[in-house]
Amino acid sequence: MMRGAALRRGRIVEHLAAGSSAAGLALCLLLAGGIVLLLVRAGLAPFWPQPVIEYTLRDGRSVLGELMLHRDGALIVRGDEQARPGDGYVRLREAEILAERQPPDAVARVHADGRRSYRLGEAGPDEPDLVGVDRRNALTFAGKLAFFGERLRAYAIGGDRSGDAGQGLLPALAGTLTLVLLMSLIVMPIGVAAAVHLHVYAGRGRIGALVRGAVGSLADVPSIVYGVLGLGLFVHGIGGGIDRWLHADRLPVPTFGTGGLLWAALTLAVLTLPVVVATVEQGLARIPDTQRLGSLALGATRGETLRRLLLPQARPAVLSAWILAVARAVGAVAPLMLVGVVKYAPASPIDAAFPYLHPSRQFTHLGFAVYDQALISPDALVGVPRAYSAALLLVALVLVLNAAAGLVGRRLRDRDRAFPL
Repeated sequence: MMRGAALRRGRIVEHLAAGSSAAGLALCLLLAGGIVLLLVRAGLAPFWPQPVIEYTLRDGRSVLGELMLHRDGALIVRGDEQARPGDGYVRLREAEILAERQPPDAVARVHADGRRSYRLGEAGPDEPDLVGVDRRNALTFAGKLAFFGERLRAYAIGGDRSGDAGQGLLPALAGTLTLVLLMSLIVMPIGVAAAVHLHVYAGRGRIGALVRGAVGSLADVPSIVYGVLGLGLFVHGIGGGIDRWLHADRLPVPTFGTGGLLWAALTLAVLTLPVVVATVEQGLARIPDTQRLGSLALGATRGETLRRLLLPQARPAVLSAWILAVARAVGAVAPLMLVGVVKYAPASPIDAAFPYLHPSRQFTHLGFAVYDQALISPDALVGVPRAYSAALLLVALVLVLNAAAGLVGRRLRDRDRAFPL
């Protein structure tokens, strides 16, 4: 009887644990989906054509412009900008507004420096700095979709059609992807080799425990510390030494002794190395010792056992380590600000000129674009929504890389099932 009660209590505990796990998983999925939906809504909304509204005030004045913010009984309206973008905002209290309408003949004009102006009727004189004119209140749904696509294109690849001056986000996307791939080529072989040595040769002795503790401690170091390390060791140390050796005729103008793609990749490789080592070593530790001992008992050398038995079974751990390294590297903006990332890169690190990859060049990065738009932009009401757009593209890049890693892992598992060891 007591045994039956104990079994019932055990089943109840198991059901509670399963329910808690399911609830936790559902909560995580809900939070992740909410973040993605927030980024989609806030990141794409700025490119949809906002109507031009004419507000008639009780004192007889009228204000023509776009509604940017409505909060606490007040409206922030973007009106005509005379000297610079952002100097045309008007704050209106709801009590001051007598009437509002969306005139179909309203014209929104975009200038080359990003300023906007609004008028009724004709578009006005053909000013030399005028780069865009639209009657968005009269647009059909198809016209609004075309307008949305044009503004999104201008923001992505750069251009002046909608006042989105600068390089756009494609150079930042290319710089981020190039940096991540170059960092992966550096950190993955070193990290896997270090994990193998730690698992196979260091064992569970004092040295192995000391190294594992050091790796765990390095994984908790703030990323800005690695940025300082990269600035001192790679940029000023190694880069300065290369300049004194190979480019002494160009000094004091640095060639390699300044921030660039290579030093940023090496800095991120050092940053993500503890994550790769710990993840791969844990994957190797999950392989039963009986398989390794059986291989050695059958006459295989330690190297053959490692190459043909342990590493193939540790492929999921290697892919997990790469995914974690990419996720941390993509989000690590602080160290990049010290070792090579800039707001506008004078030239892309990848082009059609030999040797095609130029590791000494500076580059742009999506993470820095988020920071720049959100905190440095002179027009916060425009910059913050653009920061959401850059963050959305950054999340999309991480999801694509993770999906690619999952696809590769699935292919490897299918091949292992078809050709067992």
